[in-house]
Formats: sequence, C-alpha cells, structure tokens
Amino acid sequence: MSRSYPRVQSLGRRASLFSIAILLFSNAWAQSGTSTVESPTMTFSTPGTKQVTLQACNASGCSTTMQTVVVLDPLPKVLSSSIPPLVGTGQTVTLQDSASGRPPLTHTWIFSSLLPDIVVTGSPASWTAPLLPGDYQAHLEVSNVDGLASTAPVTVKVRSYTFADVPPTYWVWNFIENLWAHGVPTTCGSSPLSFCPDAPMTRGDMAIFLLRAKEGGSYVPPPCVTAAFADVPCSDPLAPWINELVRRGVTAGCGGGNYCPGNPVTRDQMAVFLVLTARGPGYNPDRTCPPAPFGDVPCTTPFYPWVKELVSLGVTAGCGGGSYCPGTVVTRAQMSVFLSVMFGLMPSPP
Repeated sequence: MSRSYPRVQSLGRRASLFSIAILLFSNAWAQSGTSTVESPTMTFSTPGTKQVTLQACNASGCSTTMQTVVVLDPLPKVLSSSIPPLVGTGQTVTLQDSASGRPPLTHTWIFSSLLPDIVVTGSPASWTAPLLPGDYQAHLEVSNVDGLASTAPVTVKVRSYTFADVPPTYWVWNFIENLWAHGVPTTCGSSPLSFCPDAPMTRGDMAIFLLRAKEGGSYVPPPCVTAAFADVPCSDPLAPWINELVRRGVTAGCGGGNYCPGNPVTRDQMAVFLVLTARGPGYNPDRTCPPAPFGDVPCTTPFYPWVKELVSLGVTAGCGGGSYCPGTVVTRAQMSVFLSVMFGLMPSPP
C-alpha cells in the first residue's frame, strides 16, 4: 500500500489536507505567529523583511514552502535625493530620489527664491533652470495618504554662461568665463557661441591667448609688415600675433621657416611658451639638475628647466603619479587654467 504525501504548490493555493500551518517570522524583530486557517490575514506591527512559511501535513508527512515578504512603513521616508548645487540658466537637469512608504508616492521638488515657487513632480523628473541667475532654495517633499516627508533645503546656484558648450557644470567653467571677461580667449563657433574646451590648443590660437593674458584683453599687436614665417603670411589674421611672439623671443617656429599654426601644443612646448611670455625675452630659467622635476622629464631633455619653472611658480603639479606627460596635447580648457594661474587671473568662486 503506497502513501500519498502532501505537496505545497504555492502560498495562495488551496488543498484538501489534514492540517495547514502558516508560520510568520521576522528577521529583524521578535514578531512571530502561527495560524491554522487556510487563508489567514496577518497584520505586521513593524516594517522590514519577513519570512512566511507554509507547512501542510497529513498522515503520511509534511511539505513546506517559504516566501519572503517586504513590509513597508506606511509613512514616507526620503532615503536619498539628488539636487544639483550648480546649474546654468535655461539648462535642463535631472532630479531623482529614493524613498520608501506605502505606494503610491508623490515626489514634489520645490525651488524658492524672490520669484514664485517653481514646482516639479516625479522621480526622475526634468527641471529647466530659470533664465534669471540667482541662488534658489530647493527641497523635496514625498507624500502618500499616510503622511509627508521633506528634506532639508539646499542652495542651488543658477548662473549665466557665455559658451553653449561650457555650462556651469563643466569642470573649468569659471576659469573660461573669467578669461573671457578679461578678453583673453577666442571662440571656435558663433552659432551658437562655442569655445570647444576639449579641442587641442593650436600654436596659432596660443599666440592670441598668451598675449592677451599678458597684456590684457584690449591689446592689439602691431600690424604685420613682413611675415616671420612662410606658412603665416601677412594676409593671415594670426600673423600679427605670431610675429609679436617672434619679436619677444618667445618662439622661433617649428622648423624649416614655418610656424605650423594648426599644430597642437604639447605640455612641454606649453612650458616654454608660458615662461618666456611671462618673464620676457632672454629669460634663462634655473637649469640646476638633478633633481629632475618629474620622472618623465629627466635632466637630459631640453624642456626640463622650463617645466621646473612652472612647478616653482605653482602653475602645475604634473599629470599624476609623479609624471608631467610632456608629450600630451594641451586642450583649450586646460590652457585656460594654466593661463589663469600663470598671469594671476584667477576666477572668483561660482
């Protein structure tokens, strides 16, 4: 004679059994209980992760299944929220938070200033900063039928910006904006006005950046009468700037009677450009070596005294790991920082 053992398929399925037991346990709290009703109702007094076990038995034996139940606190709680501290006028950013509580939850972001409150709902949600610069106090409210949770207010700085590709969230936005205010940098596009911060710094634009940082934004070099280089004729708008660098002893070109205005500037070349422009013609930096300024700028390289000078002036600390990366191309954004430090044009905090 064979025995027929009970089989539990799921917690919600009925079966004709001799006995059914629902065992309720909590991992974090000492709350437990047992019910022998086939479809019991249980009210948990604390939130957390619960283990619910169904045990069905008959004369032949027992079968058990277990399920994890997450019990939420009915009151909403904000676990985390993301509100940007700095944003550009008219710039769209994403707002997002994590919250617990009995669903459905309503997420309300409130931005306050002298203007009427700006209210955005949802998570994630999109917020377009107002066109009026200023400091806005922002907080998040999460609500449901049981209550309301609110975060402490934070300050969101809304700032105007000049270049479409350099919003206030860009890592050296304030350096580029400050140099632009001083009339130093050039643009790379006019519709919309662009700076191309990640583009290589060219030898041609370098001449303008250097001379305006040194002499001021209103500086205009003497007109070109005789071209200093074959590849920069007087008809080239860069010719007066490049000729002036030659007159000041900053550059002798790239060889073969050329200047190579479209070539990118490397970090070792930049050191010579910066020091000679700032110090004047004939300047001779300290050539004492060792010690070499960086592991990848040994005493045998002709650039080491110029790089060493930048270190002594606090213009650079290298590229990390005890290296300077002399052959790496300098970007226009990086150049804005080097110029600001070298010529004392440091920006104010945003």
